[in-house]
Amino acid sequence: MLDSKYLYFTSAVLCLLYLVGFFKNGKAYKIFTIYIVGVLIIDYISSNLWKWFRIYNVFLHHFYELFQFVILSYFYSLLLKTKAQLISVYVLLIVLPIFLFSRYLFNPNLFLEFNLLETYLTSMPLIIYSTMHLYNNLGGKSEYYFTNIGLLFYLFTSTFIFLIYKLVVILEFDEFNDIMIDINIILQYIKFAFFFYQWKLIYFNKK
Repeated sequence: MLDSKYLYFTSAVLCLLYLVGFFKNGKAYKIFTIYIVGVLIIDYISSNLWKWFRIYNVFLHHFYELFQFVILSYFYSLLLKTKAQLISVYVLLIVLPIFLFSRYLFNPNLFLEFNLLETYLTSMPLIIYSTMHLYNNLGGKSEYYFTNIGLLFYLFTSTFIFLIYKLVVILEFDEFNDIMIDINIILQYIKFAFFFYQWKLIYFNKK
């Protein structure tokens, strides 16, 4: 299995680079920076939950998915152009968290279970927003183009991985767990490559 500590190091370097220009760039830049820093913190805590508190990281995964949905929905609300697109973002940004919180309120045991429905509901809208942003800028200059490509790539592939993971759990193919973890780590490296390149374009364009 691949060592995740190098992934955390790569993520930390990426966060530091984006934090350098935090106060010099616009709102979308700031929101995206908060997103990558938040993901780094949640991932690090999640990977150590069992060692620290004997709690499975599936508990924190619910917060990760909700955090990702909320912060990236706001990010895309700053990039999307049409009124209909913005309304769809704002409506889901209100309705979906209320729906998820109500489920956990009435059934707290769901916190300790892997919820495929939650993964689907929080990922698919972001994939749609990302696709909308690509469509809006066909043939023209696209703001945060490589950031968007990286997010679309990772959201789509990771959602597919989680679908397979559910099948692995049901069929009890435990030998595939390490393989799926390695695939997810590789996908994150590819995602980071897009984010690094976007930072390079932002930095050198300003220079």
